Amino acid sequence: MKAVIINGYGDNNVLEFTDVEKPRPGSGQVLVQVYACGLNPVDYKLREGALQELVSFKFPRILGGDISGVIAEVGPNADDFKVGDEVFFSHPLDKDGGYAEYCVVDQKIIAKKPPSLSHVEAASLPVVGLTAIQALRDFGEMKPGSKVLIHAGAGGVGSFAIQYAKAKGAYVYTTASASKSDYVKSLGADKVIDYTKEDFVEISQQHGGMDIVFELVGGANYAKSILAVRNSGKVPCIVNPPDRDTKSLAEEKDVKTDFMLLDGNRSDLEEITSLVESGAVKTTVSKTLSFSEVKKGHEMLESGRTQGKLVLKVV
Repeated sequence: MKAVIINGYGDNNVLEFTDVEKPRPGSGQVLVQVYACGLNPVDYKLREGALQELVSFKFPRILGGDISGVIAEVGPNADDFKVGDEVFFSHPLDKDGGYAEYCVVDQKIIAKKPPSLSHVEAASLPVVGLTAIQALRDFGEMKPGSKVLIHAGAGGVGSFAIQYAKAKGAYVYTTASASKSDYVKSLGADKVIDYTKEDFVEISQQHGGMDIVFELVGGANYAKSILAVRNSGKVPCIVNPPDRDTKSLAEEKDVKTDFMLLDGNRSDLEEITSLVESGAVKTTVSKTLSFSEVKKGHEMLESGRTQGKLVLKVV
């Protein structure tokens, strides 16, 4: 089968389009023919080796965690699905993923694809949806009326998080450039903070402090997010772990914060489907790339200026 592999860490040049052996499903697994694969910043971070301490794998490795496709084969003891079922899922980072024509996955972490969506649209949802739901609902303990600041609201995770928070009754603040203000407002943002001109900490404090700040930028922005949240607030981060100063600041304010990775599970995927089918959440695919344009996709992700999601169309 055709696949894009990496044989070592490095820049875009380590991405190699080649032929590899088609995998076979084991017990409790299914073989999925990949129709589309969403691209995420974690892809290039894995490629660079920036997450070696958190995710280890052997080479060659096939990246790609956002997958939508059709079940082509069912392994032993995999009785929840049948050949021909359309499914979507977030694949574990330490396993071969969706930059390939076929992918083997444990049936416990997949769900039926939202029926109203194409495979390209469905492939834009698992990683961002699971990340946002678990960060805001589980880590952040978001409730109706919660004041939530979502950084980088125009990005993939931010776009979903705004819609999800709004659907659950939160008052949503977000940071975005002026050029993307209308876009994030269309997703449901109540207050847009232009990070090029405004100080989100100052604005947050003027409004009594945020209940939750969803940290999607990292670096120096992480510590500032601790200042923007109220005492005993929550700051989930998906970019990097807190450094010593950030931890100390969080302890002073009794703020709950940590670096988090998503948990792939069927029930949360089914919640994403319910949100989509009810109209509470819409997909935000900004560009569809051909399978051979993986390098271009990584370049676009690394620019930090993408709006919504980038998706590879494999079939």
